[in-house]
Amino acid sequence: MRRRYIPQPRSKFLKITCECGNVQEVFSHATSRVTCRVCGKTLAEPSGGISKLYGEVIEVLD
Repeated sequence: MRRRYIPQPRSKFLKITCECGNVQEVFSHATSRVTCRVCGKTLAEPSGGISKLYGEVIEVLD
């Protein structure tokens, strides 16, 4: 009996805090710039693969 490999996604959703204290959910492979809803600072920028994150990652959501 052959077992088939089922690939798992490499991307995840992340909870990130901004400098102003706002907590926001961001996709790890975002294709557009993500800004804070409260102060407007950039939280994530696309960089070809995994986004460049500027906030502190609190939790990785599955």
